[in-house]
Amino acid sequence: MNPKDQIIETLKKWITQTNIISYDVIIGLDCGDKESAVLRDGKTKDVYVVSFKTKSTNIEYNEQGEVISFFEGMYCFAYFDAETLELLYIHKKAGYIEVDGSY
Repeated sequence: MNPKDQIIETLKKWITQTNIISYDVIIGLDCGDKESAVLRDGKTKDVYVVSFKTKSTNIEYNEQGEVISFFEGMYCFAYFDAETLELLYIHKKAGYIEVDGSY
Protein backbone atom coordinates (compact mmCIF):
# COMPACT_ATOMS: atom_id res chain seq x y z
CA MET A 1 0.00 0.00 0.00
CA ASN A 2 1.43 3.40 -0.91
CA PRO A 3 1.78 6.12 1.79
CA LYS A 4 -1.25 8.13 0.61
CA ASP A 5 -3.58 5.12 0.73
CA GLN A 6 -2.18 4.14 4.13
CA ILE A 7 -2.79 7.66 5.48
CA ILE A 8 -6.37 7.73 4.18
CA GLU A 9 -7.11 4.36 5.80
CA THR A 10 -5.54 5.56 9.07
CA LEU A 11 -7.71 8.69 9.05
CA LYS A 12 -10.88 6.71 8.31
CA LYS A 13 -10.15 4.42 11.29
CA TRP A 14 -9.38 7.39 13.53
CA ILE A 15 -12.63 9.15 12.55
CA THR A 16 -14.64 5.97 13.22
CA GLN A 17 -12.96 5.26 16.56
CA THR A 18 -13.11 8.78 18.00
CA ASN A 19 -16.53 9.73 16.56
CA ILE A 20 -15.62 13.40 17.05
CA ILE A 21 -15.75 14.56 13.46
CA SER A 22 -17.31 13.21 10.29
CA TYR A 23 -16.50 13.39 6.63
CA ASP A 24 -18.71 13.57 3.58
CA VAL A 25 -18.39 10.14 1.98
CA ILE A 26 -19.52 11.47 -1.41
CA ILE A 27 -16.67 14.00 -1.51
CA GLY A 28 -14.26 11.64 0.25
CA LEU A 29 -10.76 12.17 1.59
CA ASP A 30 -8.05 13.66 -0.64
CA CYS A 31 -4.40 13.17 0.27
CA GLY A 32 -1.97 15.57 -1.36
CA ASP A 33 1.67 14.93 -2.19
CA LYS A 34 4.34 15.18 0.48
CA GLU A 35 5.15 18.82 1.16
CA SER A 36 7.17 20.93 3.52
CA ALA A 37 4.88 22.92 5.81
CA VAL A 38 5.17 25.23 8.77
CA LEU A 39 3.21 23.55 11.55
CA ARG A 40 1.25 25.40 14.22
CA ASP A 41 4.22 25.12 16.63
CA GLY A 42 6.30 27.11 14.12
CA LYS A 43 8.50 24.18 13.05
CA THR A 44 8.92 23.22 9.41
CA LYS A 45 8.33 19.56 8.67
CA ASP A 46 7.59 17.27 5.73
CA VAL A 47 3.93 16.29 5.92
CA TYR A 48 1.06 14.83 3.98
CA VAL A 49 -2.14 16.87 4.19
CA VAL A 50 -5.53 15.20 3.79
CA SER A 51 -8.38 17.53 2.92
CA PHE A 52 -12.01 16.64 3.56
CA LYS A 53 -15.38 18.20 4.22
CA THR A 54 -17.57 17.31 7.18
CA LYS A 55 -21.11 16.10 6.60
CA SER A 56 -23.77 18.73 6.09
CA THR A 57 -26.22 18.71 8.98
CA ASN A 58 -29.55 20.01 10.20
CA ILE A 59 -31.42 19.88 6.93
CA GLU A 60 -35.01 20.93 7.61
CA TYR A 61 -37.88 21.02 5.12
CA ASN A 62 -41.19 22.87 5.07
CA GLU A 63 -44.55 21.31 4.15
CA GLN A 64 -43.85 21.77 0.42
CA GLY A 65 -40.58 19.83 0.70
CA GLU A 66 -38.38 22.90 0.31
CA VAL A 67 -35.21 23.24 2.37
CA ILE A 68 -35.66 25.89 5.06
CA SER A 69 -32.58 25.21 7.20
CA PHE A 70 -29.23 23.80 6.17
CA PHE A 71 -25.80 23.85 7.80
CA GLU A 72 -23.13 23.09 5.22
CA GLY A 73 -20.14 21.01 6.25
CA MET A 74 -16.79 22.67 6.82
CA TYR A 75 -13.46 21.98 5.17
CA CYS A 76 -10.81 20.36 7.35
CA PHE A 77 -7.17 19.41 6.90
CA ALA A 78 -5.48 16.48 8.63
CA TYR A 79 -1.70 16.77 8.95
CA PHE A 80 0.38 13.57 8.93
CA ASP A 81 4.12 13.24 9.61
CA ALA A 82 5.74 12.21 6.29
CA GLU A 83 8.31 9.96 8.02
CA THR A 84 6.13 8.05 10.49
CA LEU A 85 2.75 8.53 8.73
CA GLU A 86 1.22 9.38 12.12
CA LEU A 87 -1.60 11.88 12.50
CA LEU A 88 -0.31 15.14 13.99
CA TYR A 89 -3.59 17.11 14.23
CA ILE A 90 -6.66 18.19 12.28
CA HIS A 91 -7.08 21.84 11.37
CA LYS A 92 -10.64 23.09 11.02
CA LYS A 93 -12.34 26.45 10.79
CA ALA A 94 -12.81 26.76 14.55
CA GLY A 95 -9.38 25.51 15.66
CA TYR A 96 -7.64 22.17 15.97
CA ILE A 97 -8.50 18.63 16.96
CA GLU A 98 -5.68 16.76 18.69
CA VAL A 99 -4.88 13.08 18.09
CA ASP A 100 -6.49 12.19 21.44
CA GLY A 101 -9.73 13.87 20.29
CA SER A 102 -9.45 17.01 22.40
CA TYR A 103 -9.87 20.51 20.99
